[in-house]
This record gives sequence, C-alpha cells and structure tokens, in this order.
Amino acid sequence: MRLIRQPERSLSGNVPNRSAFQSIYLVLPCISLLCEASRGNCPRRQSRPSANCNNLLGPFIEYILIWFVQCRMKRLFSEVYLHLIAGVIALGILGISAHTLWVDRQNTWHEAERASRNVLTTIAHDLDGNLELLDLSLKGAMEGLRYLGSQQLPADLQYRMLFDRAASASFMGALLLVDQAGKLIADAGPVIAPRSLDVADREYFIVHKENNHIGLFVSRPFASRTSHGDLSIGISRRLSDPTGHFAGVIMGSIPLATINQMFDNLSLGRQGAINLFRNDGVLLTRYPYDAGQINQDLGNSPHVQRLLQAKSGTFDSISPIDGIRRIITFERLTKYPLVLTVALSVDEIFSAWQRKALILSLATLALCCAVVGLTILFQRELKRRTRAETKLRRIARTDDLTGLPNRRAFRETFEREWRQAVRAGSPVSLLFVDADYFKNFNDRYGHGRGDEVLCAVAGTLETSIRRPRDVAARYGGEEFAIILPETDPAGAGLIAENILQSIVALNIAHEGSPYQVVTASIGIASARPSRGSERAVLLEAADQALYEAKAAGRNCLRVAEDTTQSQHKARPHAAA
Repeated sequence: MRLIRQPERSLSGNVPNRSAFQSIYLVLPCISLLCEASRGNCPRRQSRPSANCNNLLGPFIEYILIWFVQCRMKRLFSEVYLHLIAGVIALGILGISAHTLWVDRQNTWHEAERASRNVLTTIAHDLDGNLELLDLSLKGAMEGLRYLGSQQLPADLQYRMLFDRAASASFMGALLLVDQAGKLIADAGPVIAPRSLDVADREYFIVHKENNHIGLFVSRPFASRTSHGDLSIGISRRLSDPTGHFAGVIMGSIPLATINQMFDNLSLGRQGAINLFRNDGVLLTRYPYDAGQINQDLGNSPHVQRLLQAKSGTFDSISPIDGIRRIITFERLTKYPLVLTVALSVDEIFSAWQRKALILSLATLALCCAVVGLTILFQRELKRRTRAETKLRRIARTDDLTGLPNRRAFRETFEREWRQAVRAGSPVSLLFVDADYFKNFNDRYGHGRGDEVLCAVAGTLETSIRRPRDVAARYGGEEFAIILPETDPAGAGLIAENILQSIVALNIAHEGSPYQVVTASIGIASARPSRGSERAVLLEAADQALYEAKAAGRNCLRVAEDTTQSQHKARPHAAA
C-alpha cells in the first residue's frame, strides 16, 4: 500500500528547516483548499481507500513552498550582501572624500588666519612705531615750551627748540601749537613766519579744553587747513599753565593718504580690507580707500563692538560697511586708543578650495557611479553565471536523448529518498523497466528509429507517474528506473501495470518481437528501510525481478519480496 506520512520533524539534506520560515504557514489554508480540490483525482496506486488523498498533496506542497522560499531567501540575501558591500564601498569613498575636503577646508581657514595675523602684526608694529615718533615730537614741543622763555629768542632758535624732534617723524603732516583761544602760536611748517590760524572749532581742541584728564587724543578725520584740504587725523595733547588751567593744545596731524601708503604693497585680494578704528568705534581710515566710508560711527554695530571688547582675536562676520563676509583679525594698539583690523574675504579664501572640492566631488561621484555600475554588472554576471551553472547542473543530471534524469541524478534521488524513508519509516518502491528485443529493433529499423522508441517510452513513463516526488530516469541503454517514495508493492504494481498497457498502446511496430509491437518488461522491488539497511539490496532485488520478467516471456512484470525489515538486512527473493 502506498502511504503518505506527515514528518514529525524537519528534514535534513535538501529539505529546509521550517522553523526558519514560519511565514509559510500563512498560505496553509490555501494548501488545504488545494487538497480538497484534488480529492477526486488521487492516483490509482494505493490499495487503501482514497481518504488518504487529503494527506497526499498538502505536505508535499508545503515541502515545495518551503524549499522555494529558502532558495528565494538565499538569493535575496546574496543580493542584499552584494548591495551592502557596494553601499559600504560607496560610503567609504564618500566618507574619505568628505573628510579630505573638511580637513583641507580647515587648513585653508587656519592658513588664512595665520596670514592675516602676520600681516596685522607687521602693520601694527609699523603704525605703533610711527605714532610713537609723533608722540615724542609732541612731548618735545611741550618741554621746550615749558622750560624756555622763547619770546626773547630769535624765531629760528625758537623753531629748533620746539620742533627739533619733529624732523624724525616722517609720518607727520603738520605740527601745530595753539593757545587757549585756539590761535596758532607756532607750527613746524617749512616757513618760519607767523601765520593766522584758528582751530577753536576742531574736535581735538574742544575735547582738551573741556577735559583736563585726557592724555593723548586721536581725533576724527578732518580736512586740513594747512595741506590743501587733505583728510587727516589729529594726535594731540593738552597744554596746561603752572596753575593747571587750560593753556592750549599741541597737535600733530597724519594725512590718511600717508597711512594708506603703508598698505599699497599688500596683497589682500579684491575684497580684502584693512580698517583703523578709534576705541569708540569711529572708522578713521580704510584700505582700499573710499572717502564715502570714512568717519562713520559704527560703535553700535555688533561687529565693531566685538572688536572693541577684546585685545585681539579672529572671527568671521559680515562687514557693516559693505556687507561682505570676511575673516576678521584684529588687534588693539598697546599705547594708543586705536584698533587695527585685517579682513580677508571668505569667498576669496575658499575660491581655490571650492574649485578643488568641485573636482574632487565630481571624481567621487564618478567613482560612486562606477561602483554602482560595477555592482550592477557584477550582479548581472553573477545571475548569468548562476543560470549557466544551473543549466549545466541540469544538463549534467539529464539524459540528452529522452530528457529524463540520467543515472547520476537517479543515484542522488534514490539516496535522498532512501534516507527519507529511513527517517519516516515509510516504504519505498523501485521499478526497473527494459524495452523488449530492443537490439533486434535497432538492427531492423536503425538507431534513429530506436532513439524515437526510447523517447516514446520515456514519455509514457513520465505520464504514468503523477506525484512530484516520483522520479523516472534513464538507467542505461534501453533500461529505465522509477523511484516511488512512500509506495508499497501493491501500489507499485498498479503503476507498473499501467506502464505496460501504455507502452503497448503506443502500437509501435516491431517485427522482431513475438508481440509485433514494442513492449517492455518490469521488475519491482519494495522495502521499508531502517537504520543500517543498505540501498544496494533494493537495487539488486529490482534488477533480479526484471530478469525474472524477461525469463517469463517478457511484456510482463515481476515483484520481488520485501527486501528489508526493521533493524536488519535481508537478501532479495524474486517472486514469479
């Protein structure tokens, strides 16, 4: 009797572990419906009632679905791993490129800071030295005025005693000495002669007149009355009489053009700038020079307030003067109420870096595209090779003439089904089918016709077995073998009888046979193997039964007795 038993545990070998695919049981209701639909179509190979047909299709479909999902999952995992590797490579390239660009950007920033700091230090040192010379000239004139009765000396001697130190202050434009009313007493001009000049309206005069505690004072830019209206800033000190009252002012002027000449040889870019602020936020001068931007009070600007709150530093900000974003390096002069800044345009600083970043980004994009392209090509090639390998494996397991599995595939299938029968304790049957008088057929009709007969017999065998696990294979020459898992001798006999009738029904003429048509002989052997039983016993039994069928006149079948019993081996015994 041919029985179908549901395995109680997961199968090994080619059968996947169902615990890894629990989602399969979502489709089990559909499987049950298929089983119900197939109840009336159970193969005629069971000696038991057809009520077992419901146990026939469901487990096997479940087996096929689990196997299918396992194959698909393996393929999916392979593709995921391939994409994951490609993604890691692409992300690695992007990460390296991004890190390189970031480090290069930081280096560019720090290099700009160092360059602007160096320029600022040089300018500040030079400006500080010139202002010190000018201040010494102011102090020298004050001392000469204090210790000398100058009105009793000749004019040239007075000039030398008052302004002798002014000769070393090449930075200075004019040096004026005025009384408490703002009238000119003396000046360090090239002509030693009295002149009429009133500076009572100047900022530096008013500040010193109203405040007796101010030492050196730096004025806003003003149009000089002694230098053809050139813009200048005044460096001044208060003069006091012996009682401490206001006695006048001594002032040295510095033309803005003279200051800007210090910056002419510097290369700061088209948008670079140098600014000189007073400590209250008034812009005294700027390079490149623009008269419309001079003398602005920017003390309320957050940008300028940041300059005034620290002694030195570096930051980036948008300029309140022209709205350009720059890196600002600033320093407060040690002895004077002035703040000097060197500002480099951020756009110009990073222009070369941006070109490099663009090139590197394009190269990185090309590499990432290449990785993606190579991944796609590799995946296609892998699929092509997989299909080719699958085809080669199929060809290696398939008989070229009949299209049935070959002897190698038969051995593998028989070994697998034997192990399954041992685990399940179920029977397995084996049929050997041999075309009768086939050598005579080839001699009479030729090998071409013989090949056609073999193909026809193979087609008959395939149509005679219905279960997916049943396998018909070409064993060699005109001999075929059929594996019938979970089939007892009675069920195998039904199938063999059907095969004999179907081959005769082909009605292929064979004058070399006593039956005048092509016929076949079949040997049947069945066993219920146990652990330790050997497969070769069943093969020998089926082969022996085949020889008995041929000896009995051919066009018939013979069944060998049950070849194995539980836990021991048994030799086959042919039954007539």
